[in-house]
Amino acid sequence: MKGKRRVPTVCFPNNIADQDLPLWGYYHEDSNYYNIIDTKEPSMAMGGAKPVLLGHFYAAKPEESDINDMLSGYYENGQIVFRTNEDIICELVPVELKIDLFSRNTGILESDIMLKKGAIIIGCGSVGSLVALELARAGVGRFFLVDMDIMGYHNICRHQCGIQDVGKYKVMAVKERILQINPCAQVETSTKMIQEIALDVIEQFCGPDTVIVGCADNREGDLYADSILAKPYKMPFVSIGFWERAFAGEIFYCLPEGMPAYSDFVAALGDTSGRVNANTHLYMGEVGSFEPGISADINFVTTIGVKLILDLLNRDNSGYTQRLINHLSQYTLVCNTNNPKIGGVMAEIFSYPLQVTTSIEVEYADQNMNE
Repeated sequence: MKGKRRVPTVCFPNNIADQDLPLWGYYHEDSNYYNIIDTKEPSMAMGGAKPVLLGHFYAAKPEESDINDMLSGYYENGQIVFRTNEDIICELVPVELKIDLFSRNTGILESDIMLKKGAIIIGCGSVGSLVALELARAGVGRFFLVDMDIMGYHNICRHQCGIQDVGKYKVMAVKERILQINPCAQVETSTKMIQEIALDVIEQFCGPDTVIVGCADNREGDLYADSILAKPYKMPFVSIGFWERAFAGEIFYCLPEGMPAYSDFVAALGDTSGRVNANTHLYMGEVGSFEPGISADINFVTTIGVKLILDLLNRDNSGYTQRLINHLSQYTLVCNTNNPKIGGVMAEIFSYPLQVTTSIEVEYADQNMNE
């Protein structure tokens, strides 16, 4: 015997106008829940399950015989009323999208500030997709996504997107996921290498309130991003990369002034890093013989990088409490495992799994040139 059916519930924008409007969204039959997301047909850029026309909101209360909609709404005595085509009055859950989307962040990340922040993400694979979606969840409102690659089945075990996205450009798959988190976000994409994007196309996203994040296994792209974009446009820069099988990862950051740049870091590093560089736009050696790491290892290091990015975006916000920037070094190593069966001899430089190394200092490549 089936249990009693739930009372129908309608989640709707609380600023809905007193006029004739279509109601677009989703209906979940098992919970008897109507989720109205817009009063105009939503953009297909959101991807995922396509919203349906649930019904209409009326400027004047309609006669019951005039209603053919699954759901109808109207004002009565100054109050909003929704009822189903079975003439059942619904419970109401009004929301203000921009505020309610990030209400759980209040006191930690302020939505009015974060919506003005931006991120240029180079590489939308395992690392870049996680960075993008975590920043979207934190309330970042502007994104420029860069990646030439197409989503394949072999990506699914480490990527934030899934089977329905196979065959799409990764930037488009990630864009859809961002818009499913925040439909108000501004998201631009490019399927070129960062070096090939015209400056007049990308410079609209550049500025002190934007961070540029290198997430592809390509030091050349990171060098270009820091020297040609981050420095001239006063943006902080972050690079997140991984060593063999993701047994360890490295996080580098620099501010536009007063710190050694990524070029200084690479010049000093030489061949001492264990980071694999495929010299392509592809992440984690998806060409050649390099064995990529598992998602849990990739995500652990990347999440530390995301926390650092949030600190950098809020570096001038006096009401924000810094998490990591005062504790991590400019170049930080994060160990997932020190077992040489996974990481080879390089794994033995770490004393224990999950070790975070903050003892490495980055110096200017040529002190005389930077004085």
